[in-house]
Amino acid sequence: MLFIREPSADLFKEAKQGLLEVLTNPSPFDISAAKKGAEFALQNFDGYIAYLEKNKSELQPQGRVPSTVLWLYDDEQFVGVFDVRHTLNEFLRQRGGHIAYEIIPSKRGQNYTLKGLKLVLNWCKQNLNLDEVLLFCDERNIASHKVLEKALAAFGGRRLSPHETDGNIECGYWLKTKK
Repeated sequence: MLFIREPSADLFKEAKQGLLEVLTNPSPFDISAAKKGAEFALQNFDGYIAYLEKNKSELQPQGRVPSTVLWLYDDEQFVGVFDVRHTLNEFLRQRGGHIAYEIIPSKRGQNYTLKGLKLVLNWCKQNLNLDEVLLFCDERNIASHKVLEKALAAFGGRRLSPHETDGNIECGYWLKTKK
């Protein structure tokens, strides 16, 4: 059974192998919540949990917004990470959006992103009262484009016109949290 949960000590044992896999298999499209989070969690799990709790607070340094990290599991196996920003600032409206995600390399291409997005969209509706969320992908990331197009068809929403941000072409998708 597929589920999402915030990282916790009871899930960490099963997550270790997947976190190591994220660290040892770099991709040009890695998200920092996965890569940096994996490194932090493996070095100091209690510190990692404290950091995540602090990130959920409405009191964030200038330029940051509250966020929640959700781990995706298939039964007992760690599959990926979703980083959910509770609100958008100007930067996130151009690049980043509400949700960033990464599926561990050995589980890519198995439809986990779309299935995980469905769970995360429901979480956004229930916990943040959002009717739609913004996601971006780099124009070169063909796999993410395919997933986001499938998500658009499955959940509804709209595609934004691509735009350049910091030398990258960003493609945005607004997805409905409830269809």
